[in-house]
Amino acid sequence: MCEIKKNFVSHDLVHNLKCASRAPRVRHSMKATKTWPGARFMCVGKNGDLNTAAYCLAELMHEPFQPFPMATVAVHYSIKDDFIERLRSRFRQVKPHVANHPNYERSLAELQYGLRPYKYVLADVADAPACASPILVTGNDTHLIFPSGASGATTLHTFRAIRDVAQIFSKETPPFDAVYYFDESVVDIYVLAPLVKCVQFFVNCMDACLVEIMPHYMDHNPMAIYKRGYHYETLEMRNEWKIIVFPYSSAILRQCCCPTGHCRCYATHSACCEDHLNT
Repeated sequence: MCEIKKNFVSHDLVHNLKCASRAPRVRHSMKATKTWPGARFMCVGKNGDLNTAAYCLAELMHEPFQPFPMATVAVHYSIKDDFIERLRSRFRQVKPHVANHPNYERSLAELQYGLRPYKYVLADVADAPACASPILVTGNDTHLIFPSGASGATTLHTFRAIRDVAQIFSKETPPFDAVYYFDESVVDIYVLAPLVKCVQFFVNCMDACLVEIMPHYMDHNPMAIYKRGYHYETLEMRNEWKIIVFPYSSAILRQCCCPTGHCRCYATHSACCEDHLNT
């Protein structure tokens, strides 16, 4: 008689799934922080995919105190209102560890009761109360209006030319670890990259696994690689080495499965969850 394998998918496993153990509790730090844990910068061009950009930004705005938060977004002036509307429609009530975080509380108080009026957007009251909503500051203000450390809010700026984005980048206070750029053309990223102090640039994608290009970056070797639907490139710009990544496939591409900003693939000489992909 054949022995049933442990990973056999039975009828009950599909239709009567039962949880045998509780999910592990995640402890969130509720102490005031004075640092930015690897802040991210997003730029959305006038020909960018607004829905994808708004979805990615909204997801990160719901967890502003996790490592690698989205601190600032720059959008082309012609799409500002449209983008804000799409983003706000994706706002939901943040979890208690966010709403009760001292940094979040002090930022919201500054916006609501500060010495001068600020322009900011919260979720619709049907989606979340004002005291537990993602916060988008829309008046071209920088994070200098808040005390030091992760603010719990995202600042939005508008630009007309790509060089304006570099100025926005330099005026903001968080030390940005990566730039996400959404636009149909990838040409402007080669204009922006040498103007800002940042290494990683992701075009129309989020945190792709860098295992293929990392050895070339570490050796300061200019290289372009096509792997798993992505174009990976490392090159020197104004005496600084940059990594630029963008998808060349129309298929839905998965992110690296390692925790955001903590890719271990290079150290383990593997490509995490995508080992089975050969394209």
